Amino acid sequence: MITRRTLVIQNGTQGVQEVAPPARRVANLDRLSWDNLRLFLIVAEAGSFRAAANTAGVSLNTIRTKIERLERQIGGPLFRRSVEGVMPTQDGHELVSIAREMRALGRTTERVQRGATAPRTSQVRITATEGVGTFWLIPRLVEFQGSNPDIRVDLNCEMKAPDVLFRDVDIAVQLVPPTSPDLIVQRVATLHLMPFASESYLRTHGTPTSIADAAKHKLVWQEADQVSSDLLSAFVDPKVRDTIIAVKTNTSSAHYWAVAKGAGIGFLPTYARALSRSTRPLNIGLHLRRDVYLVHHPDSVRFPEVRKALDWLRESFDKTKFPWFADEFIHPDEFEARFSDSVVVNLFEGFISPHLVEV
Repeated sequence: MITRRTLVIQNGTQGVQEVAPPARRVANLDRLSWDNLRLFLIVAEAGSFRAAANTAGVSLNTIRTKIERLERQIGGPLFRRSVEGVMPTQDGHELVSIAREMRALGRTTERVQRGATAPRTSQVRITATEGVGTFWLIPRLVEFQGSNPDIRVDLNCEMKAPDVLFRDVDIAVQLVPPTSPDLIVQRVATLHLMPFASESYLRTHGTPTSIADAAKHKLVWQEADQVSSDLLSAFVDPKVRDTIIAVKTNTSSAHYWAVAKGAGIGFLPTYARALSRSTRPLNIGLHLRRDVYLVHHPDSVRFPEVRKALDWLRESFDKTKFPWFADEFIHPDEFEARFSDSVVVNLFEGFISPHLVEV
């Protein structure tokens, strides 16, 4: 068991200092190397030594040496090894929390130190789910840059929810609310999903008119973090799910392109109709909904770049401009009137190659 410690920064070097009574102190634990802890945290988050080495840009032997040194200091193993990768032990989990606190403290300290002498160019770190980030936020990013040329945006698109509490990012756009009560969480939109298929698929296989009819077709399915696997039960009997899934993907972009190119029927956000005419919504009496959350640490709003990014993100999900994010379900056919609006046309013009669009 790792005894209680406090974070210390001395002469610009971060470390972990034990605050337990001297008689209970474990040898060599009064100060740990931040470089070792940083690599340890990368391993814990990457899930394997090899992936961590690639992320950190160091050799595999360096990673192993650093972890072995930490384990000698701790007095026991920090990871359980298996053919699938590594998982932290109990001591490892405790050390992950310590390392994350140190990383968050270091990032906050750097920002505070910039103060009035900060360079003209600042940075805001945003993580969004892969589909929302790729298909919705990236096309609107130029608009934000035009209004804020001094802010650099680090937009990470992935399905794994980031650790906002420990400042892995400044802002997260996610489909699952965080569990920590210490974070600021705002529900900014509703993501409505319904079955879509390409015109080419429907010409070949026919157009389903009911849930029972659609269950006889090929299905394209996405399975990833923040995508509830039980949604499939609303569409088809779980006993036969494996017999109708033609393509299973782990990313929203691959999922979209599989549907758009005719691999089968897939559930897409209703705004997919605004992206391209290459997919068509299917009226089978079924649609699903997911809430979209904007998450940030309460301290992050002290920085002007974060406040501006939050305003931009809220505007990006404005229900009056973009009806597909309203609480109530609006059928994609009702978006037709907005296709001529400059807001929508300018947003997606050139995003989907013209030769892929089917009318």
